[in-house]
Amino acid sequence: MRYRMIGIDMDGTLLDRRGRVSEENRAAIAQAQAAGVVVVPCTGRAWSEASPLLRDVSGLDRGVFVGGAAVSEIATGRSLDLAVFEPHVAMELVDALFHLPEAVLVFQDAALAGHDYLVTGRGELSANTRWWFEFTKATPVFKATVTQEDLRHALRIGIVSDTGRMEAVTRDMRERFASRVVMQSFAAVQMPGTTGAMHVLEIFASGVDKWRGLRWLADQMGIEAEAVAAIGDEINDVAMIQAAGCGIAMGNAVPAVKAVADHVTLDCAEAGVAHAIRKLLSGAWG
Repeated sequence: MRYRMIGIDMDGTLLDRRGRVSEENRAAIAQAQAAGVVVVPCTGRAWSEASPLLRDVSGLDRGVFVGGAAVSEIATGRSLDLAVFEPHVAMELVDALFHLPEAVLVFQDAALAGHDYLVTGRGELSANTRWWFEFTKATPVFKATVTQEDLRHALRIGIVSDTGRMEAVTRDMRERFASRVVMQSFAAVQMPGTTGAMHVLEIFASGVDKWRGLRWLADQMGIEAEAVAAIGDEINDVAMIQAAGCGIAMGNAVPAVKAVADHVTLDCAEAGVAHAIRKLLSGAWG
């Protein structure tokens, strides 16, 4: 087995369309671990949002969370590495989003800030965001205005809006901040029973993506980049799919992911992760 570490996205990849880890995926992960491979969940979710879904997957030790801004112990949530904004950059971003009709969502490390989300701005929380807070038991704090001191532990800044509005907002923010930050927009996890698509805009400090977190962990374990495989489906997986020794796109992946992948596996509804792991373990994909 050439690969010593496999980074696996969660939504649309490890999780099926019901938001669950299939028995087939769990069995394949156990098979990889038995072969000495370190399996690392790599997700845009925070640890608190992801950990309930990982409890039934045995042998997982550490994960990459918040889109690569945090590397944490899965059992405890203790952060091992954080990539926060410089407070003045975070303040500029909040100011740029402040006037929008959507609330500004500042995700922070709860152990340092005392809460998960700092919610600010003139806008309102979408119904989708309120559902997400309740569903994940996130701890939001609401402040009408914020200072740089409030933003000292900011890992991610963004908004949630309908698809049409998000295109214009993302374009404007890219023009204003260019290469100073990492910015991506993609479909949000949808509130059950809704039909209108919602998008998230996520902004990170410069250089922050899932590969940053996965590479940091690999370096700590003495694993070279060429010995890391990565599996994902969304735009926030592109960096790790492209940089890993073997990048694998899900069958349901967006075109940008498939364009940079070495291989394409099955759909998330067909246990595509298990299929990819079997290919890697057999040496068919190497």
